[in-house]
Amino acid sequence: MTIKISKNRVSLEDARLERPVIKDYGETLVTANSTTAYTVDLEAGNVLKITMTGNCTFTFSNPPATGIAGSFTLLLIQDGTGSRLATWPTSVRFPAGTKPTLTTTATTGTDVLTFFTVDAGTTWYGFPAGLAMAVPA
Repeated sequence: MTIKISKNRVSLEDARLERPVIKDYGETLVTANSTTAYTVDLEAGNVLKITMTGNCTFTFSNPPATGIAGSFTLLLIQDGTGSRLATWPTSVRFPAGTKPTLTTTATTGTDVLTFFTVDAGTTWYGFPAGLAMAVPA
C-alpha cells in the first residue's frame, strides 16, 4: 500500500480506510459549462455544478471498481437561453424507468440529481433529488 502525503493532501491510492470518524468535511465541487457534451469524471469530484449552455449528452467516467459504491450529485442550471435538455447514458436507471423532466426556465431552471453505482458503472441508478429548485448563489 502506498500513502502519499503532500501539502494539505493525503492520498491513500485507493486503499481502504476503516473506521474513521470524520467531522466538518467537504466534497470537491466541480463547476463547468456543459456545451453539447460533458463527461462527469468521478476522479475530479463528486459534486458538480453544471450550467447547461446547450442540449447536452452526459457520460460518466472513472467509477470505483465493482463491489465499491460510487456516487455523485449533479446540480444542473439552465443558462440565459433555457430549454436545454439532457441525454443520459443508457446505463442509467431512473425510478419506474422514467427519466426526470428537467426545469427549462432560462437562468432560473435548477435541478439536483444524484447517481450511484455498485458495479463499476455498468449500471447507474439516478434519482431526481430536487427539481425546479431555487437558483444557487
